[in-house]
Amino acid sequence: MKLPRVVEIDPTAVKVPERVISARLGFKGVGRIPEEFRNIFEKAWREITKVSTPFALLEDEECVWNEYLKVREIELKSDLVRKHLKNCEIVTLMVVTLGENVDRKIEEAHEDGDELLSYFLDGIASEFVEYIAREIEKVLRKDKEPLVGGARISPGYGDFSLEMNKWIVEILDGERYGIKYHPESFMLIPRKTIASIMGWRGSE
Repeated sequence: MKLPRVVEIDPTAVKVPERVISARLGFKGVGRIPEEFRNIFEKAWREITKVSTPFALLEDEECVWNEYLKVREIELKSDLVRKHLKNCEIVTLMVVTLGENVDRKIEEAHEDGDELLSYFLDGIASEFVEYIAREIEKVLRKDKEPLVGGARISPGYGDFSLEMNKWIVEILDGERYGIKYHPESFMLIPRKTIASIMGWRGSE
């Protein structure tokens, strides 16, 4: 079985704008973490970057477009796929994760009764994994030149079924690398994990 490309990321090299984390944590319109929460924010950020072991699994697949996208005999017919993957020549399947230690750290804070820390850890980790995915996307766009990439789309958005998490994880042999999905909800495990697909076409 063909193994996916594995890309490890240095967590200390990834920066997330404070305004983004602030909004995620509910401080909308403020643009920064209020001073009374500054210490807990900095503690949570240190913990996340300390325990995270972020990496990505990547694999390119040939595809055919004929009113819908066909990849490995699977037909992807959603409107979201049509909007962002129409006429692509290749697709990249991707899974990005922070690793299971982040889940444990969030749960530990909850079990210790420190709900505020647990909340901050969870919110920061959610944005952290997204920004790591963005860094991987930048690398892909550079590597794939002169092909032009569409938007990165993930199962669960719009009409792109969450069940497609299963398909992506299985193609990438995710379980070999500690990435699974819930058999009923198709939510990813570890929780701070993103599955997505990007399409590439020739430059116009």
